[in-house]
Amino acid sequence: MSVMTEAGETIEIVIVDDEKFVRGALRTYLSQTKDLAVVGEGENGEDAIRLAKECRPDVMLIDLQMPVMDGVTAIRHIVAQNPEIGILVVTGHISDVHLKAALLAGAGGYVVKDAEPERIVAAVRDVHAGDCPIDPAVAHLLIEDLRGSRPATRAETSIELTGREEEVLKLLCDGRSNSEIAAELYLSESTVKYHLVRLGRKFSTRDRLQLVVTALRSGLVA
Repeated sequence: MSVMTEAGETIEIVIVDDEKFVRGALRTYLSQTKDLAVVGEGENGEDAIRLAKECRPDVMLIDLQMPVMDGVTAIRHIVAQNPEIGILVVTGHISDVHLKAALLAGAGGYVVKDAEPERIVAAVRDVHAGDCPIDPAVAHLLIEDLRGSRPATRAETSIELTGREEEVLKLLCDGRSNSEIAAELYLSESTVKYHLVRLGRKFSTRDRLQLVVTALRSGLVA
């Protein structure tokens, strides 16, 4: 779990991917960042479950298609046994089917392997902070799927939003992380979190994904 050093909190990470090259690349990205430390590696779903128990990391980076046991099955087991561990899917699959399966299993975020290293590092931090980063490469697929059914219209929705809340909500529905929303709107991350908490209360939702789904269905986000 997280350890305190002279430089501050260090987020401990386990990487699980059946490709040695990918594990090495991810380890290199993460090891260059002072607040992140790789404490274990595995190559299949069974390794992931074992390492979750042995290493008790803060965040696990898990691929979806692996031998012995796939990532979705492993995520489901880990979340049931160690719910405090954040799960970030790092995969080559740009598919709303894989995205929804991973999120339903309990993953806290989803990025593609060819994402910029900075995006992967930011996603690790976001998952550790309780956010739900979703790579824009796949977020639009989920949004299009949700838009396939007729949403309510603004006239049918009783929820009222401030101008700032609407801006935050639109960026959230575009798959932006808290840090990206903050940069776009020139706000602090704590202010973004404040608006998200208020939005969650207004929409009666428990998490970011549910907020996105409810917002799109409400007709308040085009």
